[in-house]
Amino acid sequence: AEILEDFSELTSEDIKACLAFAADREKKLFITSL
Repeated sequence: AEILEDFSELTSEDIKACLAFAADREKKLFITSL
């Protein structure tokens, strides 16, 4: 939750969306590298 303190304009939903996007991108990169 430290991130939210530094960036008060971000909501936890924004953080989750960002993490989901990053995880999805990593998954695609991993799959294409196989």
